Amino acid sequence: MKAHLTQMLQNFHGQVRHRQFEAQLRKLQSQNRELEKALREKEREAGALHHQMANYEARLQELMGTDALTGLPNRHVFKEHLTHSLKRAVRLGYCLSLMLVDIDHLREINLRYGHEVGDEVLVEIARILRSSVREIDMPARWGGEELVAVLHETDADGASVVAERVRRRVAMLEVKDPRSGQKISVTATLAVSSYPQHGNEPQSLLEAACEALITAKDRGCNAVVIANRQG
Repeated sequence: MKAHLTQMLQNFHGQVRHRQFEAQLRKLQSQNRELEKALREKEREAGALHHQMANYEARLQELMGTDALTGLPNRHVFKEHLTHSLKRAVRLGYCLSLMLVDIDHLREINLRYGHEVGDEVLVEIARILRSSVREIDMPARWGGEELVAVLHETDADGASVVAERVRRRVAMLEVKDPRSGQKISVTATLAVSSYPQHGNEPQSLLEAACEALITAKDRGCNAVVIANRQG
């Protein structure tokens, strides 16, 4: 009888301990779920903050007037410069040219070799553009795979000479595949439009250069073309 009671007590205490263990386990599982939920929420908050910081940085760069990657003036600054420069050219009666630089197949370079290589190409071509124009001229980052420059007191023929210099230097670039070490072919297509030949407004010069650029790209890239649309 005593042994039976002892066994019953042991069973009872065992059941109590088992229930306590289950209760603690459920409590820990519940706490773990709460922690996972809080972690996901913090990750969402961190993601939102990261996105907000990126937007602030982009806005700061815009306000500073500088493209973060190339160090060139950005599109906003360039458009203001083109507007003021063209008004001055009209008032004083001298030529002014717009040179548009489009990096051939940059998207394919990004896909095949990675965006770091694509960024290197952009930086190097920006360096070439900056060193190929005079101090009075204005090179800038237009966006995507396009760079641009205002060439003061320069007609279309003179601008095409500068554009050809840039085209040749781009074709000589030594950018290599980081995996194989082989040289990556880099070329650019350039279009030129000028005041007064192709227009007397910023938009007309941009449109003329863009139309010429599209034509040149359709013909096979790696070329310099002068706009043929009359203002």
